[in-house]
Amino acid sequence: MEFLGGVVMSCRREIASLDGVIGQGILSAADAPWSAMQAESSIEAARHALALASENCNLLAWGLVNAAREYDFADRFANRLSQDLAARLAFALGSVAPLLLALLLPGAIAIGGVWLGAFALLPDSARRSALANLRSWFRRHAGPLSDPGFVQAVRMSAMSADDAGWGLLRVPRELAGLFGDEGLGIFGVDTSAAALAAAASGVGLLKESAVAVVAEPSTVSNSNAEGIRDRIGRIPEGSEQVRIDRYSSPGLPDRFEVYIAGTAELGMAADADPWDMTSNVTAMSGGSSGSYRAVVEAMRLAGIDSNSAVTFTGYSQGGLIAAQLAASGDYAVNGLLTVGAPAGNVSVPHDIPYLAIEHTNDLVPALGGTFTSSEPVVVRRQLFDGPVPTEDFILPAHQLSNYRETAELVDSSTIATIETVRARFDHPHYSMVTSTLYRAERTAP
Repeated sequence: MEFLGGVVMSCRREIASLDGVIGQGILSAADAPWSAMQAESSIEAARHALALASENCNLLAWGLVNAAREYDFADRFANRLSQDLAARLAFALGSVAPLLLALLLPGAIAIGGVWLGAFALLPDSARRSALANLRSWFRRHAGPLSDPGFVQAVRMSAMSADDAGWGLLRVPRELAGLFGDEGLGIFGVDTSAAALAAAASGVGLLKESAVAVVAEPSTVSNSNAEGIRDRIGRIPEGSEQVRIDRYSSPGLPDRFEVYIAGTAELGMAADADPWDMTSNVTAMSGGSSGSYRAVVEAMRLAGIDSNSAVTFTGYSQGGLIAAQLAASGDYAVNGLLTVGAPAGNVSVPHDIPYLAIEHTNDLVPALGGTFTSSEPVVVRRQLFDGPVPTEDFILPAHQLSNYRETAELVDSSTIATIETVRARFDHPHYSMVTSTLYRAERTAP
């Protein structure tokens, strides 16, 4: 609206300039025809109309800015209230969990035993068919997983899991609230993830291991990263998990851009690929995940040290790792871009330009909770106004291709906060860009 108001005022000034050359006095002296006098009056009326239109544009712009500010305040208040209510409910459920287990567990065990026994008696072909039908049914009915309401419920549940634990341990509610996300933030999503990792390691799951990193042959070009869509397009999608671009130019210090891929394996046991569920849970608990250590090693091989200017871009688990690298204090970070990442619990310094892109019907970033200890510019967009297309993917809103489309909207946005953080990602044009892909694998524990 401010831009439109400026255009209107520019038109008014041009009309006034033209009118100043030939005014009422000149027309009267030249004995101009009546039509010329009428034209002069119309020009004067147009000037007043344009001035009024410009004032209305500025007034509307002021109203929109204030409405957006009030909407943001109301949204923050509603989220805070929802989080507090979810924490209280989780604490209450944790308090009565032993009673619920005592009432429900025997029946659940009996019913489960009957089903498992019946399944075991089926022929191999029938069991395979039953499992295939179950997977097919789940895929056909996976739409609710992409419902924004369900995603928000998962976000609140992730934030409240520690409160359920405090209720189970009979810790006073006031004390649990003081140290939880609603208070000092000492306990939260990372605490819950750490408890899950500890429980799973007791049965041989989610165990970390050493990693080995190998660099692929480098390519040289002058392809500087420009904009958000371009950066997201450089995130690896093949067998390699990390891409590092080194920018070099005479008279300028080298700078780097690090692109980190998302989760590749969903198994609970440590796979050969460190971009697995083991790294997911370890990273969310704040531990040293295999994927984190792999990126650190790739950066070392690329020549990045504590004084190297570096920008991080990460998708899904890669966004979580990127946020943790930016928060580590070990690097001179120029910017951080996360895409569909569960990075809400990472304390990224506020002076780092930080843009987080999420889809409101993407379940993955909700697992990281809300941004309670960092202040990124968060861009959220809802996909799929109609039925969710789950034929190819169970979580279609999480697909990188859909985030690339959203990034195009981010690049074209004229919202001041987005423009500001986007501009801080920009850098001088470098004459040579050396791109290297890195492949990491787990080694024996």
